[in-house]
Amino acid sequence: MNHRVLRSSSRLAAVALLVMTTLTVALPRPATADTADARVRCGLGLVPDHEVQRVLVWGNGGGGVPAGHNPPNIIEPGDVFRVIPDFNSRVDPDEWLGGTLGPNGNGEVAPDGWPFPGLAKYSAVLRFNNAPTGWTSGPAQATHFNHCIVFQDHAPARFSFGVNDVKTSDNGGAWSFHVQIWRASAPTPANGPVNRCANNENGDRADRFIEVAGDGSRGSFPEGANPENFLRQGDVLRVDPDWNSKARMDYGFADHYPNGTSRPAPAGWPYPDQFEFSPIVRFNHNPTGWVGPIVQATALSGCLFWSDSRPVRLLFGVNDPDLSDNSQAWRFRVRVYNRCDRTPC
Repeated sequence: MNHRVLRSSSRLAAVALLVMTTLTVALPRPATADTADARVRCGLGLVPDHEVQRVLVWGNGGGGVPAGHNPPNIIEPGDVFRVIPDFNSRVDPDEWLGGTLGPNGNGEVAPDGWPFPGLAKYSAVLRFNNAPTGWTSGPAQATHFNHCIVFQDHAPARFSFGVNDVKTSDNGGAWSFHVQIWRASAPTPANGPVNRCANNENGDRADRFIEVAGDGSRGSFPEGANPENFLRQGDVLRVDPDWNSKARMDYGFADHYPNGTSRPAPAGWPYPDQFEFSPIVRFNHNPTGWVGPIVQATALSGCLFWSDSRPVRLLFGVNDPDLSDNSQAWRFRVRVYNRCDRTPC
């Protein structure tokens, strides 16, 4: 298969968390965790069930998890989450004469008339919103969630980041956050595949490095021109990028790491809303077609429990309008954990 066929002009506003939500709700589980277990896994720093390693909150527009214009809910009551700010990331509010500011803003309390009075001026703000009913909680400083927190809102929600500035249109730059979620409903049978994945063990069904070529000529798991389905219902998948690997765009004028420019691509790109000049991945059942939406390849570094009844393969693409002048490749470690606790099935 020529993986250039992955280039699609359809606008699918989705990221990895969307596909994880879509794919982890249907399968009955023999044993499940609870909130206390999720809190322990967070406290021990075990691999989250879902994470986005770099959420960009733009100074002129905010951001969200999942990404997109009307994303689905991603966190459930009882789940445990953490939002880790990058305090080195900066936004430049045009009317603030003191230069660029980190996610805590300038430290001054915003008065009435600002978008979020009582919170810091020019700061990142986080609220939770349920689709379709609306806000589930009030706004808070986004930097206040940098520890293990039980989500106690009354309904499932998505993360909505805003900017506490009376005029955002003249702002530049973006703040960066790392969002992690530990599911209270995650399957955790003793020695099960989720536990083995969370403990960062070697994959027992598969554990190999693959390359995703910048020119789109190769990039799949399993590898090959027309690979077979591999990931089965009940298996757990983990895809870790080699953050030092780079693909070269435009005949050597720009080398890009696995997150590309970290800017969402506009309409007209092969994968709008996914990062420019970055690898993406889709799940595909051979021979019936696509399963789930397009995913940012770097967002699969958590443990994904595959609950769809269709076995699938992973097909990678490159978010670049012109692949012909690209070279080199990104590297990913793909691990699959056996649903049958290491025994053949």
